Amino acid sequence: MRVLIAYDGSIYADAAIDDLRRAGLPKLAEVLVVSVAHRGWPEHPTNDQGQFDNSWKATIKEAEALAEHGRKLVTALFPEWCVTSEPLWGDAANTLLKVIGVWKPDLVVVGSHGRSAPARLILGSVSSELAHHAPCSVRIVRSVAKAEGPIRIIVATDGSAEGEAAVDSVGRRSWPDGTKARVLAVTQTLVPAAQAMAPALEAQTFATDPAYSVIEAADEKERVRLGWMTQADVKQLQTAGLSAEAIIVDGDPRREINAEAERWHADCVFVGARGLGAFDRLLLGSVSGAVVSHAHCAVEIVRRQ
Repeated sequence: MRVLIAYDGSIYADAAIDDLRRAGLPKLAEVLVVSVAHRGWPEHPTNDQGQFDNSWKATIKEAEALAEHGRKLVTALFPEWCVTSEPLWGDAANTLLKVIGVWKPDLVVVGSHGRSAPARLILGSVSSELAHHAPCSVRIVRSVAKAEGPIRIIVATDGSAEGEAAVDSVGRRSWPDGTKARVLAVTQTLVPAAQAMAPALEAQTFATDPAYSVIEAADEKERVRLGWMTQADVKQLQTAGLSAEAIIVDGDPRREINAEAERWHADCVFVGARGLGAFDRLLLGSVSGAVVSHAHCAVEIVRRQ
């Protein structure tokens, strides 16, 4: 497995590396830690006289030191991994996307926010760009991983090929004993929308309307479909060694996925991405983007390569 880690030395970047302990990654992996030099002066003077050297050389030197520090952090956690580091120069998002295109990692790991100073690398915008444009899976981390207790994973799916890709990704990982997985499907019922369109109708009158029966039947059919689908996903994850269960809730998936992750104290939410077309990016922004923006845990956007 190939893993690319974007590292800028911030607490969020450190959290992203620490979170790898609970990501179910294999014992053997090829990892590249990169730090992108911004177009500006380094943070501290770079010679004994308190002066700055050539700005490009000094800044790339700082990025080199950051990347090496990130490499040491990863190596300390995973001594069996083959870990290298590399400093890069240029716009962070565009540079990382170019590296992804050339190096072709299976997974990109990034902190959800970076340093706030304007002259520094800001991984908040970078993580969003990677989530929408990277052709591989992207793991975005906001908080420090829990030190103890079983790993808890939520796999959000709607039965689509992209949702099932998220289930497959979790099933292929190397999880420790006791890892818990919850397959989550969210049904967005049509009835409230229909009621909102006809506010003048009394609730009892609306319930006896023929259209209501049609909508209610469609909702029930969808719940049954999701029920069969999530149970099949649960069996797949149980076969992979996880303690898995299914849950189906009504509501807006942009809210309910994060709400369930918070209620259940999940370590990570796995969610599928639609693709890289313009319309697919809109879909990604509406659901996966909302999950990334508001989740209190790590979010892994799974994309088949």
